[in-house]
Amino acid sequence: MDPVTLVVMALEEGAKAGLAGTATKLIADAYDTLKGLVARRLRRNGADDEQSIALVEQANGTAEDRQTALTEQLAAAGVDDPTQQAAQKLLDLLRAAGTKYSINAPDAKGLMIGDHNTQTNTYN
Repeated sequence: MDPVTLVVMALEEGAKAGLAGTATKLIADAYDTLKGLVARRLRRNGADDEQSIALVEQANGTAEDRQTALTEQLAAAGVDDPTQQAAQKLLDLLRAAGTKYSINAPDAKGLMIGDHNTQTNTYN
């Protein structure tokens, strides 16, 4: 995966975890670090403070527009090793904190999720 895609993906996933309330302090800190590094790269490439923060926090436009704008700006600014490493660290933390199960069972009756559970169901 190219460095720009890695960074943009890490920012997107970090933002989703924060919005979903699933981000731990460690993940939140890693996300903030990555945001700071990316904003700094964008400022070095001529973006002003407000513009760089808006791009990184993806506060304007639709999701696709935000990702495209950030990708273009970051591609022009380049991704250095510390930024790439911060993105990889964030993605690793998000994967490690991920849910163990992904279940879609809208019509389930008596569904139990987890390991080593016991359940007795009686249906009339």
